[in-house]
Amino acid sequence: MVSAMERPLRFLTVNVILLLLISSMALGALGVIDRSPVGEVRAADPSFSVAREEVNVTVLRDGSVDIDYYFLFTNVDSLDGVDIGLPNYHYDPSTATSKVIVNNVEYAPSQIHESPYIDLGMAVEFSSSLQTIIENAPGFELFFHINNPHMVYENALANDTVGVSFRPTWFDTDFQVGATNVLVQRLIFPEGFVNDSLALWYESNPWDQIYWDNATLRHVAMWTDSNVDPNDVAAGNYDVGIGFPKEFVDQYFLPEPETNIFGDIWTLISLLLPLILVALFAALFIGVNISVARKRRGDYYEPQMNVVGAGPRRDLTVVEAAIVLERPLEMVSTMILFGLIKKGKVRVLSDLAPMRLQKLADVGDHQYETDYLNSIGPDGTVSGPQLKETLTDLITATLVKMMGFEQFATQMYYESICDRAWEQVKAAGTPDDAAFQLEKNNEWMMLDRDYPGRMQRDILVLPLFIHRPIPGGAGPSLPNVDLGKMANDYVSNVRNAANNLVNDMRGISNDVVKVTNPAPVSNSGHVSSGSHCACACACACACAGGGR
Repeated sequence: MVSAMERPLRFLTVNVILLLLISSMALGALGVIDRSPVGEVRAADPSFSVAREEVNVTVLRDGSVDIDYYFLFTNVDSLDGVDIGLPNYHYDPSTATSKVIVNNVEYAPSQIHESPYIDLGMAVEFSSSLQTIIENAPGFELFFHINNPHMVYENALANDTVGVSFRPTWFDTDFQVGATNVLVQRLIFPEGFVNDSLALWYESNPWDQIYWDNATLRHVAMWTDSNVDPNDVAAGNYDVGIGFPKEFVDQYFLPEPETNIFGDIWTLISLLLPLILVALFAALFIGVNISVARKRRGDYYEPQMNVVGAGPRRDLTVVEAAIVLERPLEMVSTMILFGLIKKGKVRVLSDLAPMRLQKLADVGDHQYETDYLNSIGPDGTVSGPQLKETLTDLITATLVKMMGFEQFATQMYYESICDRAWEQVKAAGTPDDAAFQLEKNNEWMMLDRDYPGRMQRDILVLPLFIHRPIPGGAGPSLPNVDLGKMANDYVSNVRNAANNLVNDMRGISNDVVKVTNPAPVSNSGHVSSGSHCACACACACACAGGGR
């Protein structure tokens, strides 16, 4: 049988080789005379930064998921569209929708269709006019929605449970400049799942928190990461997953059995190796040109799932906003202290651990301030148990205050306030103005997740760029303010308060979390380290990235 196939196989291979050589020579000749068809259609390589990527994955009873992405791109150049990778080939293109927001103005993409650059995904195309608007703006937001069936799989590690796992899309590092600043992933449990003690988490990456969303009446598992390398996403280091009893879905699927085809493949390769090497050599010229043309875009990923609700809550205090933004409790307690100091209700006597404070008032403007004042003992130290109770009550009160409002919209609202506070300092024309804005806005600037780092990047360099009047000239005299020292002092004070307020602030934070957000316990009899959730999209997860 082998000898009967040998002659036609060789005949076919020779023809393929000749075709490849002729095509390669033709392309080479065109390149010499500067008429390469690849060069004519190839746009400038795009570049961009990803400030934020969010994705919400909502599990539906039919075994599908709704996927909602949100991306915030900055520093954009030569970008005519975005390709969004998807978990498997079952995705439904007819359900895809998207919108683009530039400078608070909403635009519709010119086309949404299956991507020509990635195997599994959709392309959101921009018109030439929208490209120009984007390139002339500091950044733009992209929203994308699609339904993807065939996503709930049986969990082989816990009886009568199913699960969903997910890998967010990522972008080519040849085009994305730097890491993704913030990556937020939310997996939203199916309708009717109200007992979070039945929730199972992904063995390799437990969620950061699980909470009840009042707008959707569903439990939500959330992961938040910063400075995310796209290569790490592609490698699966940020995969997430949830599991739950199978009764909450009407349809689920069995994990596809692994097929071992490599033995047959290697046998065939060993027989055809000489011919393959010749064909690969001949195809190298074409391959290089094609790969350059197809690689003109990086893939983009920032998932956000919009939850239907009453919009953002706009009247929160900066401390309550820090709770909604899920800032570390060390920073939250520091913000309460700084607020009391600014209002003249507390004075710092010693910033060595444990800090000693002088209480100058018994009642604050807010209940959490009064509770904080009550936690200061006669010796000036803060009582750990009372501070724990203060933070626990603050979180509970904020959750109540957020009822009926959209959590994500509220988060975005206060993120924008934080960003404006930083921009006002940077926009100051003189050191005096900068110092005034810094003192006025610092409490809102502290909402930034990387407050010390951003202070170094954005504020400490301002004295190098802000105009200072020349001594003896016609302008006013040189101001006495040292903006760099002022910024350093703010950072130092924040670090001291976060680290030295009490002897075991980290332990207090852990105790608060155990009360307000206890880790889910599996009902499957597994150990307390958590249950495993079978991968819902198998190898398809790994195919989500790449492309434009």
